[in-house]
Amino acid sequence: MKGNVQQGFLRLGLVVLSTLFIYGVMFLDNALHIWPAFGLDYSTHTAIALVFVAYFIVYKSRLMHLMVISMFSYALIMVHQHYHTVADILTTSVFILPVLLLIQSHKFTKC
Repeated sequence: MKGNVQQGFLRLGLVVLSTLFIYGVMFLDNALHIWPAFGLDYSTHTAIALVFVAYFIVYKSRLMHLMVISMFSYALIMVHQHYHTVADILTTSVFILPVLLLIQSHKFTKC
C-alpha cells in the first residue's frame, strides 16, 4: 500500500513538472516570440493535452491508440474552429511531446 501511494505521488509530481515545463515554454515563447518568428503560434492547449497523453502513453500503454485518436480529434476541432493551424499543433507537438515522454518516464533522473 505504501509503495502505491509513493508511486502515485511520484506520478502526480511528474505531471506537475510536465505542466510547469509546457508553461515555461509558453512564457519563453511570449518573451522571445519564437513561434511568431515563423508565422506560427505556440499551442498551449495542445501542450496541456499532451501532458496527459504522455502520462497515458507511459503508464497505460494499452490506451495509446485511444490517446492518438483523441489528440487527432482534438486537433481537428481546433483547426475547424480556426483556433490553431495544423502547423501550430504539429510544431508544438514535435517540440513538446519528446520532453514530456522523458519527464513522465522519469529517465532524466537516471542520468
